[in-house]
Amino acid sequence: PFTRRTGTISASEVMDEPRGHGLRLATGELLACPFCLAAWVGTSLACGYAVAPRATRLAACGLSAVTISDWLQYAWSITQERAEG
Repeated sequence: PFTRRTGTISASEVMDEPRGHGLRLATGELLACPFCLAAWVGTSLACGYAVAPRATRLAACGLSAVTISDWLQYAWSITQERAEG
């Protein structure tokens, strides 16, 4: 509802552009820009840690697991490409 698919880069990466106006456009901008989203997630985690440290640590642990999984997938893809020549 906030973005429109404009293309694909590879099997796991897509290009989206925000759509709509007002709050819908602002949300689309936030979701389509990984750098913008990273700043908001980091700020949310920092504020959450001040308010509810245990819950925030649990959320951060989950996000860390996803990040490590992504890195392992990239490493596997690179290894597979090199093995295939």
